[in-house]
Amino acid sequence: MKGAALSVVGRSARAALLCLVVGLLASCATTPTPTTTSAPTAAMPAPAWPTTPPGTTTALTGSGVTLTAASWSDLPGWSQDDFGYVWQAFRRDCSARLPEALAEVCARAASVPPNDTQAQRAFFQAQFAPWQIQSAEGKDAGLITGYYEPVLHGSLTRQWPYVVPVWGLPADLVPRAPGNDGISGGRVAWVDGQQRILPYWNRAQIQADPAVQAALDRSVVVWLDSAVDALFLQVQGSGLVRLPDGQDLRLSYAGTNGWPYKSVGRWLLDTGRVKGTVTMSVIRAWAQMHPDEVPQMLASNPRVVFFTAALDTDPQRGPVGALGVPLTAMRSIAVDKRSIALGLPVWLSTSQPYANGTPPQPLNRLVFAQDVGSAITGTVRADLFTGTGDAAGELAGRMQWPGRMWVLLPVIP
Repeated sequence: MKGAALSVVGRSARAALLCLVVGLLASCATTPTPTTTSAPTAAMPAPAWPTTPPGTTTALTGSGVTLTAASWSDLPGWSQDDFGYVWQAFRRDCSARLPEALAEVCARAASVPPNDTQAQRAFFQAQFAPWQIQSAEGKDAGLITGYYEPVLHGSLTRQWPYVVPVWGLPADLVPRAPGNDGISGGRVAWVDGQQRILPYWNRAQIQADPAVQAALDRSVVVWLDSAVDALFLQVQGSGLVRLPDGQDLRLSYAGTNGWPYKSVGRWLLDTGRVKGTVTMSVIRAWAQMHPDEVPQMLASNPRVVFFTAALDTDPQRGPVGALGVPLTAMRSIAVDKRSIALGLPVWLSTSQPYANGTPPQPLNRLVFAQDVGSAITGTVRADLFTGTGDAAGELAGRMQWPGRMWVLLPVIP
């Protein structure tokens, strides 16, 4: 879901990328996804798993990952993690289609009381072994960002003020082998009497062509009341839309137009329109003061994300990530699945930023690889899902810190 940061992906997307700072708008969830996240999600090839580490049943990390054996005492804060919502996130893992070794652990978890965090911690220590993740170059630290699920306001019919379209996958979008331009989305066109696959319309082209807009409007899944909110949705890769009748519509990443993502935050800085740190609030405030320039800002990012939509009867459930299970706030991460298999528990050690100039505090916790994002690439790289709503968005926007990761691999029974 993205896909994931501003994870300004989705999912998708599942997206999706929200780092609302200079590298902003480059991570994320969504949530697609499903995948997504945050976004933050482009399809990735299946990993080629390496040799099994000693003492584990299956190596569930990719060939570019170096694993170093660790003890539980090596994990910063392991004994202090309160395990809140850990079991919920883990059991959601178990509802997905998992590699055999993880499925076997899930089967053994059935006897663990759902409210006994002490027994749950003991279970993880008995069933898994921690391995510190390093890149092939030996680096054990990488970038940790955040993404979230925005709450938006919209309508299933076009009526004022709901006039900003969110599009589903267009019928004329086809795959395209990307060349030097990196564009993977295509459309069929006749050129000089021959049928060719041309790059799909980018955002600026769509904004400038009423005929293309009208064609895309035939696949609208919802109409929003804010172009800036639609931008945040595009970056995160998933969202929850409140309809006029009080129902909730959950949007999930479905695909993109295949154009590379570019940060609108970076555009604001590079063009001198803002200075300093760019956050979601800064972008929103700038847009309110410069409404005539908003289309130009939006056009600076050629990527367009498409969505699916479904009425949601449980808004507290969370968006669905690439693993196919609902994400759990502060316990789900998006990863590069070429490096880390979806479903694996991961110990995350980074920092949690606070507002008003307060120094960041250590953030050490057990999380689960349940999502992917198009900007989440590399070995020691994760996008933490911070939750749903504005507060989660502000936290996600401030998260851009170095961190370390330990993957928990199933041990031989």
